[in-house]
Amino acid sequence: MTQMQSFIEKVKNDKELMTKLDALGANGAEADKIIALAAEYGFNMTEEDFRRVVEAAEAQHMKTGELGEEDLDAVAGGNGGATQNRWDPKVCNNYDRTHYYCVGFLASCWCDHYERKWYYTDKTGYTEYTTYRHICHMGRFNYIADHDGNI
Repeated sequence: MTQMQSFIEKVKNDKELMTKLDALGANGAEADKIIALAAEYGFNMTEEDFRRVVEAAEAQHMKTGELGEEDLDAVAGGNGGATQNRWDPKVCNNYDRTHYYCVGFLASCWCDHYERKWYYTDKTGYTEYTTYRHICHMGRFNYIADHDGNI
């Protein structure tokens, strides 16, 4: 298991670390900030290691719109489907659509209150466009958009 894979496993199981990552992610922190945080917890990784994992996660998102168990294993060595109650009215009430806080670091730990359901796939020529219904079960949003929640 690589340092990045070990770090992602730690993130999934350490609420304090997840909170720190959430703060960085919500503020659009660059890779160096996340790598520095990982180093504080004893994980040594390069920016290239980090970017490789992020690119693999993004490529998988573009293919399927989500990371399944096998994909998470391939990308992060993790067990897919991790969730936690990420609802925080002070944060969530500021958003009317999917946000970093809904899915967490590398979309590895979704909020228990967030759901994304397949809605429709339009196949026109060589182009395929799939839409999803994005739902916050705390009532913040319910809309149709691409896999990342972009309209």
